[in-house]
Amino acid sequence: MLLQDTPTIEYKVGDRIIFVKREDLAVLKPVGLPPFLFPPPFAKVRGLYKVLLRVKDSPIPAVSYMDTSISMASWGISFFCYYLDLKAVVYFPRYKDGLRHETERHIKFCEGFGAEVRFLEMPNRQQINFYRARKQFMKDYPDGVMLPQGLPFDETVTEVEGQVMLLPENVLGGSLVISVGSGTMIAGVLKGLKKRRVLSQNVYGVLVAPKNILKKKKFVYSKAGVVDVGLFCDKLEKVNFIDAGYEYVQREECDVPFPCNSYYDRKAWQWLMNNIEKLKEPILFWNIGG
Repeated sequence: MLLQDTPTIEYKVGDRIIFVKREDLAVLKPVGLPPFLFPPPFAKVRGLYKVLLRVKDSPIPAVSYMDTSISMASWGISFFCYYLDLKAVVYFPRYKDGLRHETERHIKFCEGFGAEVRFLEMPNRQQINFYRARKQFMKDYPDGVMLPQGLPFDETVTEVEGQVMLLPENVLGGSLVISVGSGTMIAGVLKGLKKRRVLSQNVYGVLVAPKNILKKKKFVYSKAGVVDVGLFCDKLEKVNFIDAGYEYVQREECDVPFPCNSYYDRKAWQWLMNNIEKLKEPILFWNIGG
């Protein structure tokens, strides 16, 4: 197995206790992997593994993905394809001034795991980039699979739900803080809380970038399998989607006592630090990436 259940660890911050679900530890480093290569500390790929297993059992020869300049998705795709003996073709945006942010670092891992790296010149909006990359990819691999932006797999929601089921009782019933990108991970958390009937929980989803919050809520609740949204939210004490003022590629460099992604989870951690005195205990932080 390339994935594992993750621990919930207690950290003391000032005079407060914060429990952290260390989902950055979800992907195991296999024995024999060279020291300069390691899997992404990125639990978003939980459902990806099951999706790629189905691809492996089909006649499809290749999978592809159009990445951003900060996402770890292509790194995760390349890692799993390496172990499943699948062809991976990953696209990165290349701007007039070259590669930006984390791209060069992530390319090293993708190439280390045998992925074919391609560049999308003069990139535009993410959706347009996706269609441009897909057109190129399908021309060379007409039977291939272009994975959707953000990897919003139902399999990931189910896997995250399973991690919620493993949480100890003493960390539930207070406040849960989580970073929200595509919304897939928080959907799994909500689905798990609903299944466990932890209806006294406050949930704070801190957006990594400005979004249409209403549209995001609809997506999350749909993924979480919440049929009667109003009824569920009335019972689940409070579900908040928070625009903390960050742009997508903006880094947050606050101090964190565990590995935490500067573009995603640190934004939620900083919001937690700014609001810790207002939060109902116990406080649980869901760390998606390291």
